[in-house]
Amino acid sequence: MAQSDVSTDFVPDRPGVSTPPDVVTFRKVQMEDGFQYENTRGAGICSQNFLFSSLLVRYGFVRGAELRMAADFAYNVVTDSSGPSVVSGFDAITISSKIKLIEQKKAIPNISLMFDLTLPYIGNKKLRPDNFAPSFYLLMSNNLTDKLNLCYNYGMTWDGSSPIPTHFYAASLALALAPEWSVYLEGYGYSALHTASAFYMDTGVAFLINNHLQLDFSITGSINSIRDYYMLNAGIAWKIPGKP
Repeated sequence: MAQSDVSTDFVPDRPGVSTPPDVVTFRKVQMEDGFQYENTRGAGICSQNFLFSSLLVRYGFVRGAELRMAADFAYNVVTDSSGPSVVSGFDAITISSKIKLIEQKKAIPNISLMFDLTLPYIGNKKLRPDNFAPSFYLLMSNNLTDKLNLCYNYGMTWDGSSPIPTHFYAASLALALAPEWSVYLEGYGYSALHTASAFYMDTGVAFLINNHLQLDFSITGSINSIRDYYMLNAGIAWKIPGKP
């Protein structure tokens, strides 16, 4: 949640699910990686999903816009009445772009658009989509004070199989406790036609080692029942230093 520190242009997407509208500086590369454990229970089935690497690479290819590529290595264990089954391997690669539209002016927020495309060609066949899976997001944020930031998103995603989109919405409030430490509280959800909506809350902490390096940890739970769904996440963000 380094966007609460206005003295640096280093603004990781981590931690949390909502994405800040800030883009990587022109000609700079930023890498963000993490480990994630996700536990889901219901209808006699337990799913445990590990992401041993959840890598996002961001590059400021022009002023006010960035190119992005994301890839995960997943290990999923599903246990039902017949016993456990395991699927592991690389997830599909997602390429995307984030474009800054408006800088905050008083009540007018920072605004960006982000477009994602998940590819059906690379990765474990059981983990990748059948077809191209697009999504788009409207990303907004307001610096309420020099220590408090509100970030909020809306998006529509397709899974590569159904023409019916899933709607995504999120809001995150981040507070800078000190120049190096920040905490956040976030709510987000998913809804689609003919399916039940899902709502989650998460919270976490970020530690800014310097203006190029951040560590983070977060925990997520389902609003309906944290026993039925929870997630732990820890990671690092690094903006590679160098001359512009």
